Amino acid sequence: MVAQRVESLASSGMKHIPKEYVRPQEELDNIGNVFEEEKKEGPQVPTIDLAEIDSPSEVVRGKCRENLKKAAEEWGVMNLVNHGIPEDLLNRLRKAGETFFSLPIEEKENYANDQASGKIQGYGSKLANNASGQLEWEDYFFHLVYPEEKRDLSIWPTKPSDYTWAFLIPFLSSFTLFLFIKLS
Repeated sequence: MVAQRVESLASSGMKHIPKEYVRPQEELDNIGNVFEEEKKEGPQVPTIDLAEIDSPSEVVRGKCRENLKKAAEEWGVMNLVNHGIPEDLLNRLRKAGETFFSLPIEEKENYANDQASGKIQGYGSKLANNASGQLEWEDYFFHLVYPEEKRDLSIWPTKPSDYTWAFLIPFLSSFTLFLFIKLS
């Protein structure tokens, strides 16, 4: 049985979005930049300026390394700015994702995950309640890059060709190597 996807719901001919997915009007009116909103209330996803890693000041470089370590240990995620990754490479990555998600559903299903059997990597849909109780439903493609022994290239899309390991692995490996060198 094929799992129901967001795309399937959207192309089903329905006339209205099911009410459980509709955000309250006040939430819609107040949507803003997630990083700016986080600064106003609640915990903040750490933003780290990687330009500081090249500072002539050892104090500034040390503080940047300390902030990176703290964000990794306490959050496991961070917003990196001034990272030096070429915009062209980021645009290629975005384009590869857009191209994959524009493929017909049947083709994307060739890469479907199966969470029930423990196969978490691949194309899937996530249905969850957000903090306000509304349902969030999203299609995604999840794959591990590190550690390398968890990387399963057999489930990585072959279309578009830019989504291949020849593109993504060097991109991610180069950035990891860059951080390793800078943090050493």
